[in-house]
Amino acid sequence: MDTGKAVIMTSSSFRRQAPGRTYDFLPPEPIKREARRTRPADIADAEFVVISNNRAQGFDKRSFNDNRRRPSQPSSISSVEPRSLPSALARAGEAWLQQASVRTFIALVLALSVLVFGLVGGFAGFSQGEAASTDSPLHFAHVTMTPRDANGMRVLLINGIIDNQSGTTQVVRPIRADFFADEQLTASIVINPPADVIYGGQSRGFSTRVQYAGGKMPEVRLSFMP
Repeated sequence: MDTGKAVIMTSSSFRRQAPGRTYDFLPPEPIKREARRTRPADIADAEFVVISNNRAQGFDKRSFNDNRRRPSQPSSISSVEPRSLPSALARAGEAWLQQASVRTFIALVLALSVLVFGLVGGFAGFSQGEAASTDSPLHFAHVTMTPRDANGMRVLLINGIIDNQSGTTQVVRPIRADFFADEQLTASIVINPPADVIYGGQSRGFSTRVQYAGGKMPEVRLSFMP
C-alpha cells in the first residue's frame, strides 16, 4: 500500500511541477516514400541509322551488327610465304635423299653429270663436222667429181668453189675430203686451199686429183680442217 501511495504522490507532484505540458512517448509513424523506378541499363553499342529509300536496297542487316562472327584468320599451314618456299624444297629434297636407295642415288648423280656435261658443250665434239660447214661463213659450192685417165691410171678429178658469204675477210684453212662407199669411210685426203684469205663477197675455185680404182663412184664430203 505504501508503494501505490508513493507512485500516486510522485505523479501528482510531477503534474504540479509542470502544469499544462503534455508529453507523447509514442514513436512517429514512418513516412511513406514513393519507390523510384529503376531505369534500364543503357545500351552502349547500339547504333540507330536512318535509312532512306535510296539506300534501302543496298542495306545489309549485318553491316551494322558488331556481334556478327568475324572471318577466321587464314591458316598459317595452308599459306606458305615465298621466302620459306626454297627452304621447304631444300628440306623435302634432303628428306628424299635420306630415304632413297643406293641405286637411286647413283642414277641421280649420273643424270646430273650428263646434264652438266651437255650444258658446258661436251656434245659439241660429236657434230664438229656439221658445225664447220654450217657455222663457218665459208661454204662449198659446185663440187663435182669426174673420172679420168692420166698416164694409164684412173683418177677422180674433184672441182669446187669456196664462197665467202660474209662481209669481212676470212682465213681459208686446209680442206679435208672424206670418201664414202655405202655409208662407210674408205679414204680421206687433205686439199691445199686456193688462197690464204678470201675477201668478203668473193669466191675461189680449187681442184685436185685422187687415184681411183674403179667400180662404183664414191661420195665425197668436204670440210675445213680445225
